[in-house]
Amino acid sequence: MRVLVRCAALLVAVASPVAAQSPIGVGTSAGVVKLTDQRSEEALSGVLEYQPNPWLTLYAIPAVLHLSDNVNGRPVSSSGLGDLPLVVAASYASPTPGSPTVGAALLAVLPTGNAACGLGSGQTAAGLDLGVAISPRQAHLAVDASRSLSGVSAQSSLDAPKATALHVEAGYDVAPRWTWTASVGVDVGSDSTQALSRVIGAGVRHTLAHSLMVTIDGSHGLTAASPRWILSVGVGTAFGGSSPVTPTTPLRRLKSTFNSGNTAKIGCR
Repeated sequence: MRVLVRCAALLVAVASPVAAQSPIGVGTSAGVVKLTDQRSEEALSGVLEYQPNPWLTLYAIPAVLHLSDNVNGRPVSSSGLGDLPLVVAASYASPTPGSPTVGAALLAVLPTGNAACGLGSGQTAAGLDLGVAISPRQAHLAVDASRSLSGVSAQSSLDAPKATALHVEAGYDVAPRWTWTASVGVDVGSDSTQALSRVIGAGVRHTLAHSLMVTIDGSHGLTAASPRWILSVGVGTAFGGSSPVTPTTPLRRLKSTFNSGNTAKIGCR
């Protein structure tokens, strides 16, 4: 917690002038996921965003992970750098008020984590995301679908690698600087390597100054194969997920926080 507070204070000091003067955004998120009754994962992730023009955004999302489990009555754990997701997202928004925004994103996950310790997949993965969003006045609605193209899951360590992840997310600006959001995430298709997940999520976003935001997000699994619960807190000017139209909604922020772990193993071998 002390590390998070110090990082947040430093980010607040640095991010405000950056947001006002350049197309570069930065952010950090800290969170915990309860995968099973015995297994949990903690993550501290950062986001570096570069937007060279209004329709194109580039993201890098490094993370430091701590995994813990109980194997045959013995606690085991691993800590270290996770895999590195890189995202290229393009979107188009019509100038007509109330028109939808459409977008696509390509995701590459580089194996920078130690797969022998459960801190990464050990191989490069690629994924694709397609989405559409609309914002009539204070309301926001978005739908997107993501799928891995090669390697293990490029979507998130929380998704089945061979399934398609669908997300429906809605939000409302309850005040000029406050937005409440709700999400539903569903894995569809078939995957013999991992059971499909169903989750619901909720979050709140508060804008401090310029584009500097504080976020709190949580989700709850609806099936036995889903994570029990997830909680994440973030601060910054960027919260990059693989979605080209909804990077700052709850399930996207949570997935970018926990994108680089390996749910299949834990402990160095």
